[in-house]
Amino acid sequence: MRSKLEEITLQDRNAAEMEIRDKQKQINYDTRDYPLEILVQKYMEGINDDTNKLFIPNYQRELFWDEARQSKFIESVIWGLPIPSIFVVDIGHDENDEPRLEIVYGAQRILTLTRFVNNELTLSGLKKIERLNGFKFSDLLMPRQRNFNRKTVRTIQLTEAANKEVRRDLFKRIQSF
Repeated sequence: MRSKLEEITLQDRNAAEMEIRDKQKQINYDTRDYPLEILVQKYMEGINDDTNKLFIPNYQRELFWDEARQSKFIESVIWGLPIPSIFVVDIGHDENDEPRLEIVYGAQRILTLTRFVNNELTLSGLKKIERLNGFKFSDLLMPRQRNFNRKTVRTIQLTEAANKEVRRDLFKRIQSF
């Protein structure tokens, strides 16, 4: 660590630039918008035998949002508010050459969406669209169900170059913002 009185030299600047470029190689990504229906499907299909295309890694917590917070999130989706991006990383391909995506950030949202679509969440404590209190997904009119499923979420997909250390660091950093 340099003291405040030490001047930063050209050599220091070049060394810093080299380190920045080296670290940036690990953070290559692409953005995609997925319908909620596809995200839930990719999470649910194969969940029992750990072959799902979208999965939550061990270093993340299980569902910790209470029902009030889950309900408020679902209300926000139905209301039409933008949903924060979900961060995933391509950890390789399965036997059918399809990518497996590890959820780096957004597990609580995916779990909540899955619970709602599977009628495991009854909405409660809602203040903006109060008439939704007591509703499950199946209680919505069919056109509203289709509209819900078609809503998209921006997904930021990191490449395989993002190793476990990078993924954990990203998770911790996003959590702290």
